Amino acid sequence: MPQEPASDARQELENLAIRKRRVYLGALALAVLIMLLSWLFRDPDDYFLGHIYPVFAILTSILLVLVWRAPVPLRWLEIAMVSTLGALVLGRLAWHHHVAGPIDQQLLVLAGGHYWAVGALIVGVFVMLDRRYGVLAGSILLLASAVITVTGVLPDLRADRASGEALMYLIRVHVFLALLLVLVSAVAGLRDQLQRALVRAEVLDHWASTDVLTDLANRRAMDQFLRQQMATARRRGQPLSVILVDLDHFKRINDTHGHNVGDQVIQETARRLERNVRESDLVARWGGEEFLIALPGEALPAATRTAERCRSTLSATPIAGVEVTATFGVAELKPDDGLDELLRRADRRMYRGKATERNRVIAQQTPDDADQCFP
Repeated sequence: MPQEPASDARQELENLAIRKRRVYLGALALAVLIMLLSWLFRDPDDYFLGHIYPVFAILTSILLVLVWRAPVPLRWLEIAMVSTLGALVLGRLAWHHHVAGPIDQQLLVLAGGHYWAVGALIVGVFVMLDRRYGVLAGSILLLASAVITVTGVLPDLRADRASGEALMYLIRVHVFLALLLVLVSAVAGLRDQLQRALVRAEVLDHWASTDVLTDLANRRAMDQFLRQQMATARRRGQPLSVILVDLDHFKRINDTHGHNVGDQVIQETARRLERNVRESDLVARWGGEEFLIALPGEALPAATRTAERCRSTLSATPIAGVEVTATFGVAELKPDDGLDELLRRADRRMYRGKATERNRVIAQQTPDDADQCFP
């Protein structure tokens, strides 16, 4: 049975959160491994690696456990990851610029890893956050990197210890990071537009194939479903049956009790029919007070039992204070049937029940077109 867009959207968000958690677990585990390896093979004089990296390794390990166990919303964990990794990358960058020595001596280390770490983090924030917050976080990272670089290089410039080649390299690096931020932001914008377009298309498709009053599939959706199931049934040699349902004396209900009660009868009938079929079956509002049930994989005897179950459930309890019954016509797909022939056969049986006592199920039972009536 079809799901509402809200249900589909919730399921998709849950699936996306699961995929994100898996990516984050891998990324955090890799980050912890890199920090531990850096600490093991550190220069004994490197205070940052010796004392700061273990702290961040512990914090990152805590984040890894939180992502794995999921005790808090993923959004807060994403903000915590951006903040923790951002502090680590920018802290290491500040260490090299302000503590470790002249820029010409640090350029190879900065070029080989730390500026690339800033770039990787800029990309990462667009994975973890939406485009608006990604632009904000990426801009903060870029600005902080530029401020750390400028304040770190100025003393070297005053002391004439910074070469022109090093300065040009630092400028090119930040131009590259700015371009990276712009490109990733543009890609994230296109991603968000595509997601919105897909959501709109899904909603439009839902309303194009859904009956507004009952939220069942409408005639268009059922027509498509039946054609697909007919092709599948023929290809696999499986049965396919349909049940046509028509409420008895519905005009009398509207005339006597009003259209508001008539709508309640239609809605509750839809709910009761859905409760008495399988997940693989499809219930549709066929038009007015008529419903059609498609039962893939069910032969005529099983479909007849389903129709009888629906009939007895419907007549067992009044709806909005009104006694409600319906007449059911059941037909099974034959090898040479088209869709019209299948539906016409169910329609004939339903009208045969209408012409007799109503509140009954009529189904073909043998190849010679014999009929059986219930009850």
